[in-house]
Amino acid sequence: MSIPYRYCFISLLFAVTFFNGQDLQKLIGQLKEELPKTADEQRKAVIYSDLAWYYSSVSIDSALAYGKKAEKKATELGDQNLLSQIFSDLGAVYFRQNDFKNSEKFYLKSYAIRKSLNNVAGIAKLNNNLASVYQSTFQYKKAMEMYLEALSYFEKTGDEKNVNIAKLNLGLLFVDLKNPDQAISYINESIGYFERQEKTVEVSNKLCENYLNLGKAYQLKKDYSSAENYYKKSESICGTVGNKQGIAFSKRNLANLGILRKKKADSADLIKIQESKKAREEFNSKVDKESNQLEIAQSYISLKKFSEAKKILLKILPVFEKEKSEENLMSAYKLLTTVYNELRISDSANAYFQQYINMNDKLVNTSVINQSTELEKKYQTLKKDKEILESKNKLLYRNIYILSLLGLLVLGIVYYRNYQNRQKIKLQKEILHQQDLATKAVMNAEDNERKRMAIHLHDGVGQMLSATNLNLQVLEEYHDDPEGFEMVINKTRNILTDAMTEVRTLSHQIMPNMLIKNSLSNALKELIDKSNSPKLHINLNIDGLQDNLNENVQIVMFRVIQECINNTIKHAFASEIFITVKQDPQGILATFRDNGKGFDIDSSQSKSHGIGLENIKSRIEFLKGTFMLESEKAKGTTVIVKIPL
Repeated sequence: MSIPYRYCFISLLFAVTFFNGQDLQKLIGQLKEELPKTADEQRKAVIYSDLAWYYSSVSIDSALAYGKKAEKKATELGDQNLLSQIFSDLGAVYFRQNDFKNSEKFYLKSYAIRKSLNNVAGIAKLNNNLASVYQSTFQYKKAMEMYLEALSYFEKTGDEKNVNIAKLNLGLLFVDLKNPDQAISYINESIGYFERQEKTVEVSNKLCENYLNLGKAYQLKKDYSSAENYYKKSESICGTVGNKQGIAFSKRNLANLGILRKKKADSADLIKIQESKKAREEFNSKVDKESNQLEIAQSYISLKKFSEAKKILLKILPVFEKEKSEENLMSAYKLLTTVYNELRISDSANAYFQQYINMNDKLVNTSVINQSTELEKKYQTLKKDKEILESKNKLLYRNIYILSLLGLLVLGIVYYRNYQNRQKIKLQKEILHQQDLATKAVMNAEDNERKRMAIHLHDGVGQMLSATNLNLQVLEEYHDDPEGFEMVINKTRNILTDAMTEVRTLSHQIMPNMLIKNSLSNALKELIDKSNSPKLHINLNIDGLQDNLNENVQIVMFRVIQECINNTIKHAFASEIFITVKQDPQGILATFRDNGKGFDIDSSQSKSHGIGLENIKSRIEFLKGTFMLESEKAKGTTVIVKIPL
């Protein structure tokens, strides 16, 4: 499999024009030679700013050092226009270093100055740059809003170049949103524009980036032949303009594509990876350098050299953790899971797999992806409606001009037609509004369904597996007792069978299996019977509980007790649990108490409650019930729940 870190360029509107290495060093040398000779403080500030900008293609450290000098000098001069440009340049430099926090910080500083100066064009460009930061930090909805805002401004002002840069960025965003068709549409538009321009270094550099990103979009569609073709085009054009970062990405993508297609790395792929690494070593981004090691580890895994892969992954993992490079972290966790599984070190494999799942859940938010896509659809719909409206208004004005010559009768007809058009426009707006409401309702329903499924999986299967683990822990105590050993094994098998049944029926499950087959009282008895073990005795007292309870109330009460037992087994080290469920005309009262180690609620609440208790609280609040948790170290835990009927 290919490694899921970023293959793409995000185009900044203030992007560096790529020179070949000799020309760039010559330009930097000329600026550094001029610096001590000039007595003009304004000129010094501009030179510092230019040096920061040009060094961003050569040395990030030098770029930041000159950027700080430029900031200091512009501040002393009080030149707000220059200072806003310097802040924007520093934002771009930090972006190249994958330091998105500082990148956002300096872009926002520039934004504040340009807003005070009412520099609308500059703000639009910064919107595009900030959107790139938000895209890189997985804030897709926010990125979509800002890209569309920038695109709208450039379209209004007829700035065709920046329109196509904004479209390129939208294409990249749709790559991240796993929508290759939309990505290809936007990127092809951008390519068409730059292919029509005179082939300057800047234009060729844009084509280098666009072909690379188009290749990624086709790779998402599993059209590997087209992907390879565009990666090679990108590599060729990047080579002609000396875009070493583009060359590195192209070689890396071609290598990963080869591994993906052949399911292993051959010598040609390894050569491309090494060439990519060499090209990228000229940049100072620690994350970018170390991410290259992920490819090496992937290659070792495909060659079944698991120990070598493990050494590489454990060496680079702290870098990604320190830099909070979340997508690279997710890749490293996934590869470490594979390595430890192959080395038969199950505890480490399970630990890294859990970290991978947690990171994946954090990054992959289907609701946000859908919302971002809907924003773009809404923008395009409104744009088309506006064009239709403008066309109709032009036609209307022409008709009014012509028909006004026919007198009062014609004026009456024109007025009537105008009224009809306004009614149509009003109707169109209402239809769009209703479509928007319907879309939001569908998205909310889907999100609620996903949450519900996650709750069932956690509360049902998780508790059964915890009980299984507890039973397995006592097996050794029955080593010399065949009957006891067989009893625990049978009980464990039964619990695992129920767990498999729970998973198999989860897709159409609206309540726990125990409740489908039994009443709440019988389901609780069955739960207690399965949860009891030699190390944990559970006492259940049911008083006046009716069989015809509302299904939602039964589910919530069952889940409350199930989650409390699960938490006790996992965390409390208790030997006994006391459960009382009582129904009267006012409602149902459930009391849960264990004799475990307890915990400090104030200091542990955010860590201890987790998904289980938070879901319980939200369910109880939905039913207008009350939830109370009491615990103290060494004195056990008590949970009291009351739901009105």
